[in-house]
Amino acid sequence: GVLSLGSDTIDGYADDAAGTMQGARYESGLDNSPMYDGDFFNRSVLRRGSQSTGLMQLSDVGFASLFVQDATALAELASGLGWPDEAVEMRERAEDQRRRIALRMWDAESACFVNRFYNGTFYRRISPTSFYALGARAATDEQAIQLITGWMLNRNRFCVAPAGDFVGNSDECYWGLPSIAASDPAFPPLGYWRGYVWGPMALLVYWSLLEYDHLPVVRATRKALCRQMTSLMIWHWRAHRHICENFSPHRNATDCSGTKFYHWGALMGLITMVEDGRYTPLLLPTPLREFF
Repeated sequence: GVLSLGSDTIDGYADDAAGTMQGARYESGLDNSPMYDGDFFNRSVLRRGSQSTGLMQLSDVGFASLFVQDATALAELASGLGWPDEAVEMRERAEDQRRRIALRMWDAESACFVNRFYNGTFYRRISPTSFYALGARAATDEQAIQLITGWMLNRNRFCVAPAGDFVGNSDECYWGLPSIAASDPAFPPLGYWRGYVWGPMALLVYWSLLEYDHLPVVRATRKALCRQMTSLMIWHWRAHRHICENFSPHRNATDCSGTKFYHWGALMGLITMVEDGRYTPLLLPTPLREFF
């Protein structure tokens, strides 16, 4: 099936969150995301000796999409190292999960890729991880267009203005790309992954949009996203010389909503450097096996 988040326990190991729903939330990296509100965790999916594996009873589109990208990258590395069997295995794993995302995770009613309970019900708490399905190339062109126009360019959801100039955005969702849709009931009070804007999430969304560059609306939205994210980072830098762990989406926010000098906050500017051709990733020579 489509991948799910989980948490293991080992007899004799003490941790407040191990083998629990909260432990599985931590595995997402989105510790308190509204996507995982509730308790839908099976503590005993698998038992091997002293180790017990538990899983959320929820197929996770973001996690699965990142797996596809990870397996694809490993296949490329394996090819460069001259390991054809491993390259084939990784490509097959990526393709299998991509196919499953495309088959099960598109919610026609929402026009969005949505996490889904094992009973088939969609859990419609939408975050930017829904856009990661584009990074996995799991969407048709029509689905990609619907996803972008209905969600990212929607001023009541992810608040990216078509030109990246904030026109039409409310003061509450001014900067765009909150970590939960502005239409979600968890958004108004905010808090950590419940509406703050994060550099790593912006970078992963940016990479995902690159996979559909052949679609004009996706290309234009990617550029608009860069403008808004970099403008947010630059505003805080000029005001306080801070690079934030996370940022408030509010127009009138006066400082960082998290740690005031944090490395990944600079990713908000890196995406524009990449977009403008001012940053070129290091290209390793082929074959890579010469270095191993």
